[in-house]
Amino acid sequence: MNKRKQAEIDYPNAIGEAGRGWLRSKPFGNDPRESARLLIDFGYVLQLLDLRPGMSLCELGCGPGWMTRFAARHGLQAEGYDISPEMIEIARELAAAEGLDVRFEAADMEQLDLERRFDACLLYDALHHSPRADLVFATARRALRPGAQLLLAEPNWKHRFEGSGASDEWGVTELGYSPRRLKKLLREQGFTEVKRFHNTRKRLFSNSPRDVAAHLVEPFVYRALGPFWTQIWLRARAS
Repeated sequence: MNKRKQAEIDYPNAIGEAGRGWLRSKPFGNDPRESARLLIDFGYVLQLLDLRPGMSLCELGCGPGWMTRFAARHGLQAEGYDISPEMIEIARELAAAEGLDVRFEAADMEQLDLERRFDACLLYDALHHSPRADLVFATARRALRPGAQLLLAEPNWKHRFEGSGASDEWGVTELGYSPRRLKKLLREQGFTEVKRFHNTRKRLFSNSPRDVAAHLVEPFVYRALGPFWTQIWLRARAS
C-alpha cells in the first residue's frame, strides 16, 4: 500500500472523535449555509442522473455514505465504495440505524471492477483524493451498463491550494482538476456526451428590486466566473 492511499485509509482515525462525529452527521451538523449546499447538491444528483425508484446506483469514494443512503431513501438499489474500512463502518452503522438496505464495501476506486451492472454512477467530492483520475474513470465505466450515466461533482483547480492544510496535517491527497482536463480523461476512457453544468444554487429571493435584479443577473455572473468557481459538475454516458 503506497503512502498516499494509506493516508486516505487512516483519515477517519487521524481526525479524532470530533472529526468522526462530523462525518457521522453529514450533511447536517454544519452551519446552515453549508448543510443547505449539500442538500441542494443531492437534489442536483437526482435531477441530472434522472434517478427513479428501482434504478441502481453506485457511489465511488462514498466516505461516510450520506449520498448513498439518501439515494436508498429515494428507492434506489444503492451501493457505496470507499478505500477506508472505517469510513465504510461508519456508513454501515448509520444505514443500519436508519433501517436502510444499502451495500457498503471497502474498495479502491482506482482498481474496482463492478461488472457493468449499474444504471448510474456517482463521484461526489471524491476524485480530488486521487492523482489517477484516468483509473477512477475506468472503474466508473466498468461499473455502468452501456448507455448509463456517470455524474461527477468536484471542486475546481483551486482546490490543490485550498486543500493544502489537510494534506499537510493528515497526508491525504487534495488535488484540483480543470474541466478541460476532466473532459479529456472521460473521453479517453470511452465516455461520450460529456456535458458540463453550472451550479447557481437556485437561491430564494424576495420581491425587493435589489433581490429581483440579483436573481436576473446571477446566472450570467456564474457563467462568466466558471473557470474560477468552486465546483465542477460533469455528466457523461458510458459506451
